[in-house]
Amino acid sequence: MLSPDSRALLLDALRPPAGARLSRAVALTFTLDLESLLVAPLAFAAHGLRESSDPIAMMEGVRHSADRIDVFCQAGQITVPPTSSALLAFVEPMVHQVRRPKPGHLFHPKLWVLRFHDETTGEALLRLLVLSRNLTKDRSWDVCLRLDGAIGTRPDRSNRPLVELLRQAVRLAVAPLPPPRQAALEALGEDLRRAEWEYPEGAQEMYFHALGVPGARPPDFDGTRHLVISPFCTPGGLARCASSGRRAVVSRQETLDCLPDDSLAGSEALVINALAGLPVEGAPSGQDVLTGLHAKVYVVEKGQRARVLLGSANATDAAFGGNVELLVELVGGRTLWGIDALLGPKAGFREILEPYERHDAAEPEPEAVALRDLIRDIAAIPLSAIVTPEADGYGIRLASEDALPDAPGVRITAQLHTRRGEAVVLAPGQPVDATFTGLALVDITPFVAVAAEDANGREQTVVLAALVGDPGHRLDHVIAAQIDTPEKFLQFLLLILGLGTEAAGAVGGEAGGYGTWHGGGTGILELLLNALVDRPEQLDDLARLVSRIEAAGDSGGLLPAGFAELWRVIEQARDTMTEAVGS
Repeated sequence: MLSPDSRALLLDALRPPAGARLSRAVALTFTLDLESLLVAPLAFAAHGLRESSDPIAMMEGVRHSADRIDVFCQAGQITVPPTSSALLAFVEPMVHQVRRPKPGHLFHPKLWVLRFHDETTGEALLRLLVLSRNLTKDRSWDVCLRLDGAIGTRPDRSNRPLVELLRQAVRLAVAPLPPPRQAALEALGEDLRRAEWEYPEGAQEMYFHALGVPGARPPDFDGTRHLVISPFCTPGGLARCASSGRRAVVSRQETLDCLPDDSLAGSEALVINALAGLPVEGAPSGQDVLTGLHAKVYVVEKGQRARVLLGSANATDAAFGGNVELLVELVGGRTLWGIDALLGPKAGFREILEPYERHDAAEPEPEAVALRDLIRDIAAIPLSAIVTPEADGYGIRLASEDALPDAPGVRITAQLHTRRGEAVVLAPGQPVDATFTGLALVDITPFVAVAAEDANGREQTVVLAALVGDPGHRLDHVIAAQIDTPEKFLQFLLLILGLGTEAAGAVGGEAGGYGTWHGGGTGILELLLNALVDRPEQLDDLARLVSRIEAAGDSGGLLPAGFAELWRVIEQARDTMTEAVGS
């Protein structure tokens, strides 16, 4: 159990089953890295897009799935990307910031709910990923439980905590969800209510525990022997999760150092060996180096049975006293699911552990904690980004109805994610009112980097503003800015037809690389005609791009020779088909 050699990638866990496509996805996470969020839509896209690092391919892959993905995260926990990226324009509609459930506590669950549709049978398939990791680039030791299932004919009470957890995320959202997304999430919740899950091998029972939601009941930790695996621990949290019997604790060195001496009395305390993440000779070259502990697992033994709980909750007072969290409880025999399966002499997990030896504690600075809380409070204030046309481009006015927290001695600044280095100072205790001018169309963004700095340190986050007056053609322009050769135009054409980058290689001709209009195999003409007959809506993106290229006077240099004439024939056919349908 939890063998260190048995590793899985989130990208693989998100990929649809063979012959299926994504219908809906929702993710809950505490911390969100926007660049890591790109993994999800690429996992759902065509195979060729998954393997591509080309920005055009990635843009189209993200755009194709953006309307079917929703991601909820704690406000103030969106990390600032190291550089500006045009790709992030396509994840904007997916992201929803969430307020604290109550003062001093956090929105902290980590899970994915996925619904796929089999394209052959039409059957709906469900998948649930319950994780201990956030949607970030973190390379810590984590755990993930994957459950696959089908939609049954009647509601199952055991799924209610999952449904209530999704509802709580929507209730706590800083900004109301657009009605289509709200309706889609409600429909997914109804499917989730009727989910029939396939149990992991050896599991006899399974329960979901959604903490911090209305009507939630905490899990029962009563037992004769306990194992707590948690990167963060408090005396009260340990007492709740292992109140009686023998106890083993696996945590971080710095966490155990900060605990009072008597908190670990009578416990076996262990930490991850510092060398555990080093590459193993002969291991696959793609195997990542992992460092540090981030997994949250609890094992409780009583008689011949063992209960394993895993998910987002640390062994802390906050996790079980007000945070929004999720744990899944699996019940099985003690031999397969018990503590010895993890800590016994032949257990793989035990091989990466070593006994804890106490060091001098390094307590967190109270000022740093206060600054982090301030950033979260700022991010929870609804913010508008009002776009206005100007003579030389566009302007954005950031505004809020609510005042910023009154923070004496703290300098608060805001800058657009797309225009680094142009920060505007915000007034503590006053509503936000900041203006950015001289923006290009591709600079328009709802992602605002907010920083708070005092004499002791600096904290920053990305805040998602409500974009008002967003030009309808902005995303088309972002894509058009990446297409500066006929080869890239052809690549985009193939991508929007849903063929992936592998088709681009098959159709693209070696002589000049512009592809063939017809003949041997499938040519561009045949692909366009097929789309015109079967999927005319797929040509909308292409039509906007061609119009933009022609309006800019670049058609001679960007459109492959002869394409403009061919496109006019396709457009005339589209108009004729539309008129026929209308009559």
